[in-house]
Amino acid sequence: MHHRTCFVVSVIVVVVLSCTSAAPTLTAFTKPEKSRVPFWHMPCGGDNEVEILDPKNLDEEITANLKKLRIQHGLMMNDYLSRDYEFLYERVRIGVHEHQYIPNWLPGKKDVHTVRRLKHASPQLIANHLPKLHSDLQKFAVAIEEMVEDETFTPKIQEALSATQSYLKMMLCEVESSILSLPVLHLPSRLERDIMIEIEREPVDDTRRLVRDWGVLLKYKDYLHAWRHVFDY
Repeated sequence: MHHRTCFVVSVIVVVVLSCTSAAPTLTAFTKPEKSRVPFWHMPCGGDNEVEILDPKNLDEEITANLKKLRIQHGLMMNDYLSRDYEFLYERVRIGVHEHQYIPNWLPGKKDVHTVRRLKHASPQLIANHLPKLHSDLQKFAVAIEEMVEDETFTPKIQEALSATQSYLKMMLCEVESSILSLPVLHLPSRLERDIMIEIEREPVDDTRRLVRDWGVLLKYKDYLHAWRHVFDY
């Protein structure tokens, strides 16, 4: 009788141990690994082969390219405004100042004023500013990529940021295609992720992350509005 009791106890212990070992273990959330090549390095999805235009038709081609950019910018602007970021970031949007956790390498007021001065400029002068537009959009791409990856709590914000990133990529592709097609322009250098330093990527808490993100979106909105004045729609 004693041996049978020991056997039953042993079986129970084995079952308990088996169940314990089979139970899933909870692991801390980790951000997804970034793609090896940043999307702003290949905004058109691969090698962007564009036919170099005949300088004889340069004025016509510049005008045609600016019209395409105007259309793409309108699509990007409309999508941004439809996302209602003011509502999504309502808890942190009051009292945000530029010095608060917002990367200072992003295009700011000085860049916005420079763009606004192009409003009544000639097509040639506007085209000459496209390489700067390309570089500025790359900077926003670096920040917004990090924002998309960091937003793991609110699906609506994640969805909005992902859409903003997609339209930014499409605009970058259009700008890049225009630069490559015009023989008087040169494509600027590709920016690397490390322009955004570690302390900017890892805010100490979620509130500061949201303040950072809202600040980036404020700068992005001001920059888009400046180019809207140039494209005049």
